[in-house]
Amino acid sequence: MEIATLIGGIGIFLLGMTLLTDTLKKWAGMRLRHRLNQFTDGSLSGATLGATLTALFQSSTVTTLMTIGFVSAGLITFAQSLPLVIGANVGSATTGWIIAVLGYNLDVRQLFLPLIGIGMAFRLSSSRFRRFGLLLVSIGLIFVGIGTLQEAMRDVVTFSFESIDTMTFFQQALLISIGLGMTAVLQSSTIGLVLTMTALATEAISLPQAAFLILGQSAGTSLVVALGSLGGWKSARRIVLAHAIYHVSIVIVGWVTFPVLFSVVNRVADLFDWNELLRLALFHTTFHVLGVLLFLPFHKKFAKRLLQWIPSRSEKLIHFLDPNMSRLPTVALEAARRSLLEIERYLGRETELLIRAGRLREDELALVDKTLGDVRVFLSTIRLEDDGKQNDYGRHLSLLHTIDHLERWLYVLREVEPVHSLRDTDFIAARELVLHELSLVRQLTHHTPPEDSKMWKQTSKQLAEYRKAHRSELLEETAAKQLAMDQTIQKVQVLLWLDRIGYHIWRATRHLIKPTVSSERFEVNRED
Repeated sequence: MEIATLIGGIGIFLLGMTLLTDTLKKWAGMRLRHRLNQFTDGSLSGATLGATLTALFQSSTVTTLMTIGFVSAGLITFAQSLPLVIGANVGSATTGWIIAVLGYNLDVRQLFLPLIGIGMAFRLSSSRFRRFGLLLVSIGLIFVGIGTLQEAMRDVVTFSFESIDTMTFFQQALLISIGLGMTAVLQSSTIGLVLTMTALATEAISLPQAAFLILGQSAGTSLVVALGSLGGWKSARRIVLAHAIYHVSIVIVGWVTFPVLFSVVNRVADLFDWNELLRLALFHTTFHVLGVLLFLPFHKKFAKRLLQWIPSRSEKLIHFLDPNMSRLPTVALEAARRSLLEIERYLGRETELLIRAGRLREDELALVDKTLGDVRVFLSTIRLEDDGKQNDYGRHLSLLHTIDHLERWLYVLREVEPVHSLRDTDFIAARELVLHELSLVRQLTHHTPPEDSKMWKQTSKQLAEYRKAHRSELLEETAAKQLAMDQTIQKVQVLLWLDRIGYHIWRATRHLIKPTVSSERFEVNRED
């Protein structure tokens, strides 16, 4: 029965943590995104924000995974994300202090069980207090779970290790490995900390042994973060690698300096006559604060090195996108527009390389194809709101037009055959017109005024007129036997190819910098 109680306690605790995390994400998530840059301008403020988020969510893993989302959305840079990840570990110490202050002999379930009933009353009373009610329920469930774990651990934990005086290097490594395994299996270092403090309170383990378990649990969070970010972009892999390097490093530092660190903690605790639970909470906090002090001053150099180790191409094109933006249509549409602008400039460089040097790089075109698909999927998740619907609808429609023309542009690029036919000297003027359009694409910015779209329109119309005139000349030369039929077909195809490229460059750019408004929807459709 004790094992069943233990499993049930873990389940209640995890349910409370999940509910708390979901509630706080919905409650404060959007407000937080708007102020992220303000909080992450400095390394200390970023670390403080990371610690605060972890204290709220009761999980450094959740904070790290949220940070990955922030970086992927382009809301903060990778360098700004590292202080959040580093500071998150300090916030994880709050659970230990709560348990230590309340004491092991006090049944926390009796204190926090009423919160579940009060929270549900708020939850059912009105929609205005729904989230507040869920917040109370989640806090109540967390501490009911902790109380259940404490009760079960009294009978379940029967193991013991030798004291620190006789503990060998192998035994210390074993304890760290057990701590790592606890976090990996339970998917939470917080549960591992609760179990460790319960084992310490029941005298199943000594204080030094509990401290080594905590070292291992800290390293185990890297496995949990890695599993939680599987399939993510390179920004996610960079943060996972940074998280792993940081935790492995501080565990090694904590292990090497353990005699000194443990002695300092005990001397401070002796001044206040603290019990072993408070001493363990102090060790846990001191250990993580030491890690922050060691890494925080060098986080920018650390970030620069990681960017060199894990470079990314596609991420540069769509790093503005974040699925969590879908509830803010205006912000999400602007993020999609900026991504498409990056993609158009990238495609423009490939087109220029093809026209000037005759090089068609299929892997680069495949990258563009993939990122366009990513933007299309992102746009499908945006929920248009009733207020401001006309403007948002127009912007959404324009972005779909942009994707359509970029995909056609990409399709035309792949049609050219053979590539050397683009160097036909008969069409130097047409080539120069296309290259002029591409040079304008290189100058595109997020703030290019809508009226500038006339420059692309004018060039595209010149191309169309050139194509009509020279197509007629080619057909006349063929009829007069001055040009072979196969040469005529090849020249006409090149001429059409240049004209189509120029047209799709104009139309993609037009929709990108001059969004459709409701009144001109049908006019724009007729133009296309």
